Amino acid sequence: QRLKLTLPPGERHMALDEMRRFVVAVKQIMDGLATKDYEMVSKAAETMGSGAANEIPDYVVAKLPETFKQLAGKVHTTFDAISLDAADMEDPEHTISQMAALYGHCIACHAIYQVDRER
Repeated sequence: QRLKLTLPPGERHMALDEMRRFVVAVKQIMDGLATKDYEMVSKAAETMGSGAANEIPDYVVAKLPETFKQLAGKVHTTFDAISLDAADMEDPEHTISQMAALYGHCIACHAIYQVDRER
């Protein structure tokens, strides 16, 4: 059974919106890989890199469990690595390997937590 991460509705929306943006970036990365458009891959990954982590206000981050923050940090830094490596290496197998690691972090977090709404 997963741990409930209970947040007020607005903060829950922020967390879920960030996850939706992860999925959008992953789709764009895969589209870029399919067409060998490494600039698209790099730009899509950059949108969810470490800079995106700063979009969640500090007062929300303060409420998050340490393990959640660690896994989220790994997701953002993996997006950073994908962005840099796609631009420099243009190696689809390498990017796919990075995507597998990225999904590993997502799966680990979703296996532990369920984002719930305060009632």
